[in-house]
Amino acid sequence: MSREIVDRISDCVGVTPIVKIKHDLVPNDKQLFAKIESFNPNFSVKDRTAIGLVHSALANGALKKNGLLIESTSGNLGKSLAMLGAIYGFEVIVVVDPKVSPKVLNWYRAFGAQVDLVTEPHIEGGFQKARIARVQELLELHPGAYWPNQYDNVSNKEYHYYKMGPEILEDVRSTSSDLVVGSVSTGGHLSGIGSYIKSHCEDVGVVAADIAGSSIFGGKFTPYLINGVGLSWRSQNTDFSAFDNIVVASDQMAISVCREISKSHGFLLGGSSGLVIFAALSSLLHSEHRSALAILPDSGINYLDQIYDDDWLDSNGISLMGYEQLCDSLRRTPPSSVPEE
Repeated sequence: MSREIVDRISDCVGVTPIVKIKHDLVPNDKQLFAKIESFNPNFSVKDRTAIGLVHSALANGALKKNGLLIESTSGNLGKSLAMLGAIYGFEVIVVVDPKVSPKVLNWYRAFGAQVDLVTEPHIEGGFQKARIARVQELLELHPGAYWPNQYDNVSNKEYHYYKMGPEILEDVRSTSSDLVVGSVSTGGHLSGIGSYIKSHCEDVGVVAADIAGSSIFGGKFTPYLINGVGLSWRSQNTDFSAFDNIVVASDQMAISVCREISKSHGFLLGGSSGLVIFAALSSLLHSEHRSALAILPDSGINYLDQIYDDDWLDSNGISLMGYEQLCDSLRRTPPSSVPEE
């Protein structure tokens, strides 16, 4: 069998596989498919986001070879940007917070990136706003440095619209799915995909999964454990018109799904992926939709010392739900309508 030979590891990003989830939590006569973004080189969908941001910046001259890129990250985007820095020859500073595993910090350094750690949360927006404030300080210290600003950079949403949107639409058709479910954080990922789906296939619904404590869809921000989801504000890339419904679930719900799937299906989910599966199950349970395609953002490999560590769960007050508890939580957590903008 012939195999394609690529020029660089970033050429391996995309066209990720789909696994059918066969579990008693899936309602009778309905189907759940999982698109496994952990098959990207750095094990997350953020490889796609990073390529979109970097390629755009290189093309318009905002980022130059031998230049400097500075970005805030909750974990995964930093790995992807650091990889691209090694490939294209620019320096990278990633601004992170204590929620990131020490092993991930070594991941950044392995690609040659510098790590800048904020230690105190912002009084209004937790660690996310604290990271952004630190990025602004670093930009003043390094004139000419480039900030991708994944939150508000339109290149984020455009990349997912034009590049990932067609791939998801093909997946929807191949699985006969009438529902797409994804997570919301910086907004560009699911907003781009959702907008593409709506412009090409009006009978397919789009559900946004968010974590309890996030302020994206309103309400006061409160800290939560899972990385890579939620925000303490709504980014400019988040387009409510791209979503039909939202499902908001707790850390406990998302982590319990991760642990259940790891035991029943033999693959590790990141917390954001557990959140998306919970949202997909809720949507199937409470609607007439017959088949859902859940876009799982990342792998559990980053969180073996966190959500897969019982001592860590105990120290953070998380008790794992069993099957009956998950069923009850799904019944009590139906999708809700998207608030007016």
